Amino acid sequence: MIQLNPALYLSVALVSIVLLVKYLTPWYRLRKQGQKAMEGIIGQEPHWLFGTLTQLQLSEASFLDALKQLNEMGPKIVPLWMGPFLWYLVLVHPHVVKPLLETAEPKDEIGYGFLRPWIGDGLLVSKGEKWHRNRHLLTRAFHFDILKGYMQSFNSCATTMLDIWDSKPRGRTIEMFKPVSLMALDNMLQCTMSFQTGCQTDSGENKYIKAVFEMGETVMKRVFNPLVHPDFLFYLTPCGRRFKAHCDYVHEFDEKIIAERKAYIQKITSNSERMKNDADENQNLSLYMKMSKKNLDFLDILLLTKDEDGKGLSDREIRDEVDTFLFEGHDTTASALSWAFYCFATYPECQEKCRTEVQTVLGNKKYIEWNDLAKLSYLTMFIKEVLRLYPPVFTMARKLSNPLTINRGFGEDQFCQAEFPPPVAGRTLGPGSSFNTPMFMLHRNAAVWPDPEVIIFLSC
Repeated sequence: MIQLNPALYLSVALVSIVLLVKYLTPWYRLRKQGQKAMEGIIGQEPHWLFGTLTQLQLSEASFLDALKQLNEMGPKIVPLWMGPFLWYLVLVHPHVVKPLLETAEPKDEIGYGFLRPWIGDGLLVSKGEKWHRNRHLLTRAFHFDILKGYMQSFNSCATTMLDIWDSKPRGRTIEMFKPVSLMALDNMLQCTMSFQTGCQTDSGENKYIKAVFEMGETVMKRVFNPLVHPDFLFYLTPCGRRFKAHCDYVHEFDEKIIAERKAYIQKITSNSERMKNDADENQNLSLYMKMSKKNLDFLDILLLTKDEDGKGLSDREIRDEVDTFLFEGHDTTASALSWAFYCFATYPECQEKCRTEVQTVLGNKKYIEWNDLAKLSYLTMFIKEVLRLYPPVFTMARKLSNPLTINRGFGEDQFCQAEFPPPVAGRTLGPGSSFNTPMFMLHRNAAVWPDPEVIIFLSC
């Protein structure tokens, strides 16, 4: 018979208790911090385990309905508990959003962190000095002189999509988001890497295109499923393993394109002493355009740009920015265009005014030109209203690293729309406090917009 050692069992029990206290104490403090931050804010009592999720029933399909539910809970600040410990103050009014936007606080890792295996530490998820440096280096990529060179690609990709639609039988409905996404991704690949895929006409057989689409869908599905938020659980699932395989393939593809372009730039500039010694980066870019006899694309600028110390981006940084802009650029553009088409159908009077304006500006021309864009004032207003009603980036999350005072939105000021707040309206939140600003709610706040659900210039 095995002799039981009471001292051993006591030691194991004590160690277990110590470890339990050690790992649960930070979570307990986080919960207490959330309760203190939300003190006095009107809202439904959260479930002790599931928080506010039981009331909202968050899912990918019902997300917009859930945001509307949140909007009804409070006109300025809404308390949100995603389980027993994870909490957010949801800011839905300009009074309370402004102080947060004036800071440089880092993005919250929930959601953004799910993108890191794909887009690395690109502009979307980076922070601090790295974000400021790389943002400065990338600014010239969006100079008007650079964007003008993309007009041919814009027109060509849009024409391909419209020709495909025009070939379909009349009177039938079509699903728009997928072909619009393909058009946007085709455009982004041409403008970022001068890469011709033919993805709009190849029936979805391109492996790179399929990988990008599936990774984007996987990230969104993961956001709405807390069970796969932990990495170690996510990568045990078939979906997680496919995501990793897609990341590896896309990274390998990007690195091959980057290496080939670096070799090409080195080849055509190797004999140019002027380009080697010229400190004027804009001059270098112009010289490269003349030597390469092609328009600059995003990858060219990433490879040629340098900071004040003459240091450029590393290969890994370049890969991260290419993946970031491919994801952000095609996904947000496709969303905005799809909702614009939806609003054309919903508001035929706006559609007719936009059509008339475009026809007047184009005249007998087949394609739109750069200088035509500034003349499309009504269409510009319409697109801005579409972006208000259906913002492609639906939310923004921040986590404080320093204390922040929000001067309005608490106490009696929750429902006060006056220019000057009541005596006690503000609160100082400590480091670790989490904020979420769903643009969908901010842009449809009935306390700000007289008729928030409709386009506001229908009478124009």
